[in-house]
Amino acid sequence: MKKAALNINKHLQIRKLEQVVENRTAYTLDQAELSIYETHETIRDVAFQFNIPVLASMIRGKKIIHIDDKPSFEFLAGESMILTPGQTCYIDFPEATPQEPVECLKLAISPEKIAAFCSKLNEKYPLTDSLNGWSYNANGSRFVNDAMINQLLNRLVLICTEKNEAKDFFANLVLQELVVRLMQTQARHTLLDNSKKHNTSNRFAHVADYIQKHLQENISVKTLSREAYMSEPHFFRCFKQQFGMSPVDYINEQRIRVAKMMLQAADYSITEISFACGFNNLNYFLKMFKRRTGLTPAQFRKSLHI
Repeated sequence: MKKAALNINKHLQIRKLEQVVENRTAYTLDQAELSIYETHETIRDVAFQFNIPVLASMIRGKKIIHIDDKPSFEFLAGESMILTPGQTCYIDFPEATPQEPVECLKLAISPEKIAAFCSKLNEKYPLTDSLNGWSYNANGSRFVNDAMINQLLNRLVLICTEKNEAKDFFANLVLQELVVRLMQTQARHTLLDNSKKHNTSNRFAHVADYIQKHLQENISVKTLSREAYMSEPHFFRCFKQQFGMSPVDYINEQRIRVAKMMLQAADYSITEISFACGFNNLNYFLKMFKRRTGLTPAQFRKSLHI
């Protein structure tokens, strides 16, 4: 059986399998609900719609998602997306079998709870260069889970499946951090997608645009802080607060993103890709690629042709 992106072994021990298509097990929390869905046979056009923001995270297998007239896309293990309230999506399960079921986690959090989290953050930890402050955008964004989001989702599943009278208290702590991590992830993607558009009005957008234009060069935090017209310590602190990672980690993330595209697009050597993406040390490139993808560049390239 293919490796799961999240650990749901405890759930599988206690859940009841009552249907083979989108068998749902729901765990109720204070102003939130975590559900785990399983599909054990191939099927097409299964409709889903939610009235509140829902985080969907693939645990195992593959779905094909169709939303309105937009191009369909694959939804794979280790990926998450935020489903827009009121929007209907249709799902195909092209590879689901009893031996290789498709498993997906869906987490619904009440808008009131999210608003309370954001209000507390804006009061205690206001963002730099942000007119709207902390805000949770239910706009259908899709992303690959980082290690912290996976850890929090695993922790939430464990809390839901263990018998503990204080589960709502523990879950609330996890949900607060998870919402912050999701907002930071959204901010990073928004920054990347709109860096050129806002590079004259937002200092972090300008920094992101600078990084994209100079990925092949040696980029220091000192240089970036100058581009942002901030002291180096203040820039580092504000960047990490808003985007959930250090400037160096963000640079490496963007270099790995380009490396993955090069591995897919053409038959460059691993060494050529390493230097083209700004890594001046091949071993460091291999280490960073494995850390962020779970695969070596060679394994990643091979997986594209399986």
